[in-house]
Amino acid sequence: MWYSSRSLLLTLALFLTTAACAVRAPQTYRLIPQDRGRVLVPPGVATLAVTQATFTVEIPSWRPPCNPTGDAVAIQPSGKKLRIIVTRDSLALQPPGWLGQWTAEAEAAGCLAPGKGLEFASRILDSVPLDPSVAYKLLHADNIRKGYIDLGPEDRLQVVSPIMKAGVAPDAPILETATASGNDRQITLDVRTTTNLIGVETAWYAFRPKPDHIGSTIVPIAAERSIQGRKEPADAPLTNYFQFSPSAAFYRLFYKTDPADNGITEIVITAPTRAELDRRTQALSADFNLCQKSDPDMCTVIPRRVAVNPFLLVTVNGAETRLVIGSSVRNAIMAGGGPPRGQEVLPQLTVFKPYAGKLVPVEFDRSRQEILDLVLLGGESISWK
Repeated sequence: MWYSSRSLLLTLALFLTTAACAVRAPQTYRLIPQDRGRVLVPPGVATLAVTQATFTVEIPSWRPPCNPTGDAVAIQPSGKKLRIIVTRDSLALQPPGWLGQWTAEAEAAGCLAPGKGLEFASRILDSVPLDPSVAYKLLHADNIRKGYIDLGPEDRLQVVSPIMKAGVAPDAPILETATASGNDRQITLDVRTTTNLIGVETAWYAFRPKPDHIGSTIVPIAAERSIQGRKEPADAPLTNYFQFSPSAAFYRLFYKTDPADNGITEIVITAPTRAELDRRTQALSADFNLCQKSDPDMCTVIPRRVAVNPFLLVTVNGAETRLVIGSSVRNAIMAGGGPPRGQEVLPQLTVFKPYAGKLVPVEFDRSRQEILDLVLLGGESISWK
């Protein structure tokens, strides 16, 4: 009897030890240096060696037509839930924007609840170790070489517009040549603003999720005017270039180069679904006058003298900070007033990334600089003060 009790106690101890080991799986991100680049191991993933992950999610409206092709992500019904199998190597080989586009299309088809496409994509990325730049590529179809950038809830738009003198035509010249000098090999021009221009307006826009519907709406959140050197806040922008059809849900900033003067015209394209956004982009590439010819409420041509700049939203030392899309931790440190190289703040640096609706710390080797080149996806918190 004593032996049986002892065996029971040993068995119970072994069970508790095993359970404790399972519970102790790291609940932080871990940045692991590699010979070529770096790999980010997500919370709940035991080691860098994990090449395949399986998890279950409750998505009652999922239908087989929404399943992706290939073996990067396999979906199997499991009672009232779905069993998701993610193969890391296959996932990493998918083209830019593949994951973001597939989950957005599944959301548009009703397989995912409105607003859950990005959340589902993030859950897949957080199931296996990946190079952070690969994760960014899988979410974004951004391709400057193709001439466009996709925009979404993690972004902010800055619009910088000239303020003209009252009574002056909107297209009146704002620059003039004061002096010109040079020779047959070089010309020097002294350019200044005309009296037509009296100031500049800077407006900011956010992407707000549509309630009970897929996609988002562009809304103005702040505006400031600088007139003859005096800055003042404004209740709303002088011109809102983003007043689209109510069906607009997905957005893309398209760049058109004019060979005649090497200038660039910005066009914001929108569509009710991601697939339609791709179709409209292809059509616009073939005919740059499409916005004036058809569906003017689904795309808008930004005047040449107005600049539309996309930014990523993060928190730096407790303050909301806007960074150029594709920025790294190093860029965030510089934006927060830190040293340009960033390595001087490594001893005090903390980095948090969103995970399952909360911020989770990123562990890294403070004697190395890999953390400084970590690509940011939006929503991160970085501090060293």
